[in-house]
Amino acid sequence: MTHALRATSFLASTALLGLGVFAALSVTVTLRQIDFPDPPVVPIVRIDEPKPPPPPVARTTPPREAPPIDQPSSFSPPPLDAPFAPSEFAPPSQPPGPAEILNPRWLRRPSDLERYYPRQALRREVSGDVLLDCLVRATGALDCVIVSETPAHWGFGEAALRMARDHRMAPATRDGAAVEGRYRMRVPFELR
Repeated sequence: MTHALRATSFLASTALLGLGVFAALSVTVTLRQIDFPDPPVVPIVRIDEPKPPPPPVARTTPPREAPPIDQPSSFSPPPLDAPFAPSEFAPPSQPPGPAEILNPRWLRRPSDLERYYPRQALRREVSGDVLLDCLVRATGALDCVIVSETPAHWGFGEAALRMARDHRMAPATRDGAAVEGRYRMRVPFELR
């Protein structure tokens, strides 16, 4: 009886083991493809200094001839020793406008320029270019407006304005004192 019980137990164990091996060998494993994201695109933002303006061109205008006068003039010049009195037609004196800054001296420039790159343009790998006209305050702060933005509607202009607010420039000086100045800043947004 013990031999029969052992034989039955052995046959049952063998059958279960065989079914387990058969099940293991007949299982199909499907591997799914894992898509890894593309490596991040590192933007490069560079600020180019504008080219100096061309030298002024001297223009000469031919003198105009005075119309003939039919009647004698009643104008008599003032005596030479008369004190100078400003004419009522003289234009009022105006203070000179902001000085043009051609060679800026930067006091502060942000180092992580890629954070200014417009996100949508970065995702689509679009490059851009912005030209800003800036009023440089006597404190060195830049107050800029967008002159041109290429391509439009990608956020490059607003990004360039944010970037300009984080810059500081040595202000222009007049008679040794800091005064407001004007500076044109080109901001290219390029991807490597």
